[in-house]
Amino acid sequence: MSQAGDAAIVFAANCTWVRVSEPNASLNAIAIIVSALLLLHPQAVTAQETTRSDHQSSSTAAAPNVYDASDHDQIRLWDGPAPGASGNDPRRDIPFLRVYRAPAQDQAPGSAVLLIPGGGYDRLSDTKEQAPVAEYFSQRLKVTTFILYYRLVQSDGTYRYPVPMWDGQRALKLIRYLGPKYGINPSRVGVFGFSAGGHLATMLAVHSETDFDLPQHDTVDLQNSRPDFLGLGYPVISMNPAQFAARSSRSHLLYGYRGQVLEHLENYLSGQENVHSGMPAVFLFESMDDHRVSPQNSVLFAQALQAAKCKGSRPDSSVYPRNPWRRFSRRHSRRTSMVGALSPVADWTRFSAIAC
Repeated sequence: MSQAGDAAIVFAANCTWVRVSEPNASLNAIAIIVSALLLLHPQAVTAQETTRSDHQSSSTAAAPNVYDASDHDQIRLWDGPAPGASGNDPRRDIPFLRVYRAPAQDQAPGSAVLLIPGGGYDRLSDTKEQAPVAEYFSQRLKVTTFILYYRLVQSDGTYRYPVPMWDGQRALKLIRYLGPKYGINPSRVGVFGFSAGGHLATMLAVHSETDFDLPQHDTVDLQNSRPDFLGLGYPVISMNPAQFAARSSRSHLLYGYRGQVLEHLENYLSGQENVHSGMPAVFLFESMDDHRVSPQNSVLFAQALQAAKCKGSRPDSSVYPRNPWRRFSRRHSRRTSMVGALSPVADWTRFSAIAC
């Protein structure tokens, strides 16, 4: 089991998979990852190249993003109004989870993962980051999976920071709280996020010691808020416009903030600036031809993990011989399965906190 201080990383750059985490090895392996990224992508993506919207449009596929009290697979995050709720509209004001149960097994309580789709913080991406991934985790990896439908920033700034963080942290705690009901070991619960959802997942890991100034608390909030593992797919990491911040995610999450408050939040909400020695195990994959979210976000995070030199983690690296996502890119997402890009997670589970 990965305990505090056992940070690790698995990284994919284009078709080369690099694993960093096994015992009895050197931390220098993360430096190899960063070097490989730069070699694979010699024309470094500039901040100007990230000006296009970094979310996938949901117009091509309707996602089940509306809370339905009659659906027994949906779990409302709060029994009453959510903190900061501006109303009770099930389409926007009620954050909830959708559970995908792992097959019943006559074993000790199993693991769970909180799955966070992306979408630039103002919408949720299409279903390629939702049901197909949840089914893969639950049916193939036997990990009970909860998709998070968090509140999205509205055009007037309603539900900007810190509301998505409230929803994300509450979801993680609620999964642990409901562990006995779903056969989950509360010490084996992690998060996996894509794009802007990767940013939210990262914030849950780097700021697990804070509740983001949540204004109300109950018994659920007594649960541990630290993820036991962190999975990231082409994540937004930075909120600093000078360090490859994704314009769409930043403009929505930080809507209306100005001056010193904005400067503080740009730093506080940049994952690369807040890595610490208590980081959980990390799985990270990236597409180097992604022009919506600069892949340099992943470079920054890998460099930060290297610089943190987390105690108890003596990484090693290995290259996967197969080519699990040869055709995967954001441009071709309609004809390429997200599950194909996630196939190495099965290898990761053999030594990560998911499986141990």
